[in-house]
Amino acid sequence: MHRSAGSVAQSITAEPVAHRRVPVRTRALRRRAGLGAWAALRLALALLVALPFAWMVLTSLKSSHEAVTWPPDLLPSVWRWSNYAEVWRAGSFGRWLFNSLAVATAVAIGNVALGGPAAFAFARLRFPGRNLLFFSVLATLMIPGELTLIPVFFILSRLGWINTYLALIVPFLVNGYSVFLLRQFFEGIPESITDAATLDGAGPVRLFWSVALPMARPAVAVSMFLSFVGTWNSYLYPLVVTRSVQMRTITVGLSLFQQEYGSNWVLLMGAATIIAAVPVVAFLIVERHLTDALTVTDQRG
Repeated sequence: MHRSAGSVAQSITAEPVAHRRVPVRTRALRRRAGLGAWAALRLALALLVALPFAWMVLTSLKSSHEAVTWPPDLLPSVWRWSNYAEVWRAGSFGRWLFNSLAVATAVAIGNVALGGPAAFAFARLRFPGRNLLFFSVLATLMIPGELTLIPVFFILSRLGWINTYLALIVPFLVNGYSVFLLRQFFEGIPESITDAATLDGAGPVRLFWSVALPMARPAVAVSMFLSFVGTWNSYLYPLVVTRSVQMRTITVGLSLFQQEYGSNWVLLMGAATIIAAVPVVAFLIVERHLTDALTVTDQRG
């Protein structure tokens, strides 16, 4: 009787433990299965997005005959890197690439050099009408670029800037989104730091260049990257304000390139690869800063 009572007691105490362990294991297995399914889904989506780019790059390295064969071959029989040299020599591709690089770089720098002080003033300085002016800047983000294209064109025409670099750069040197983004980061700087710099004799200009701007490197990187890519991908505006072939940007030049070499898929894919590679390289340069910006934003949220 004593043993039977002990065994019964042991079974009674062991049964809840077993019931407690099974759900924990089940939840762990379900969690692992869910993470595995989510990882597989992301991998499939990544491959789906990367497939057209991979096909573009591989086609640019094939011969003209291999590019149009059916069924198509995935890999070229001979990797023809000389195709890119032909793309560079075709038309004015080198000049178009230079124009886009120069314009996009100037706009990216201008958004920080001009938009940064405005953002710092909205974040740290106190003056009448500050909030009204800031909301006016934000309101410009709701105005489509196509709506202002004709008035801007007439202004540039009166100034004699049509078909010049000034027409491609000056209207975009300040962007409302860059001002908003930099202002948000400047507001997150602890006041104790700026107060200490003020006690040391730093004025608003020194506070901006020596304290606020270096601490906002992630925001500066994001602002410059977005400005660069937006200008690089712009098509309609450069098409309207430029006239000569030598002043065309790379996106407009690609349409001219397609008209001249529309049947040569190798050269077309090579030109498209070069155009797509520049934003990718820009992203790799500022990737660490972009990650820092997202981390800071997440922590503040």
